[in-house]
Amino acid sequence: MDTRSELLLAAERLFARHGIDGVSLRQIAAAAGQRNVAAAHYHFGDKPKLIGAIFTSRLAHIDQRRTELLDEIRADRVDDDPWHLCDVLARPFAEQAARPGSHYARFLARLYEHAGHTLETLPEYGLTGSAQQVIELLGELLAARMPEQVARYRVELAGRLLITGTADLEQHAEQAGVVDEQRLSWLTDALAGLLTAPARHADREQSGS
Repeated sequence: MDTRSELLLAAERLFARHGIDGVSLRQIAAAAGQRNVAAAHYHFGDKPKLIGAIFTSRLAHIDQRRTELLDEIRADRVDDDPWHLCDVLARPFAEQAARPGSHYARFLARLYEHAGHTLETLPEYGLTGSAQQVIELLGELLAARMPEQVARYRVELAGRLLITGTADLEQHAEQAGVVDEQRLSWLTDALAGLLTAPARHADREQSGS
């Protein structure tokens, strides 16, 4: 493994354990076994660029896998089913979480916390691609079921649950080394239920108007 890859893995692990603000570039270099404590700064410049590089190192595989799953549900004509779309969102993260040495899901949870618990700031780090396609499909389905404001809020809540739930899956997969299909199914059930539950208050407002 080259120096850059060692630094990325060390950064991902330390950020996951101690938070984004709890780790310095010097600590990352030391954890990667580098005698030169400025190695992380040399290779990445600053912490935001290092975070972006972690995304780049992981997202290509995750994005490709999600695209494959999306193609599969389109071929099976179930791409209008919220549960299957939620599985397409969650499964690539869960599979990544089961890879040996992965701290990516927990790193993402820490970054989400650092970003103020909002998904809107994550795309600047590279969280785009197939995930955005699935979110747009879910948004279209929800728009036919509930007011737009409610749909947007549901998607935001689902994003939070996806991040924290996948971090939990990664924690459990650290020893097993495989995807816990039962927990993944529970997470997918929860995501689909959150998104599609009746908007009762909105219904009352509409009936009273």
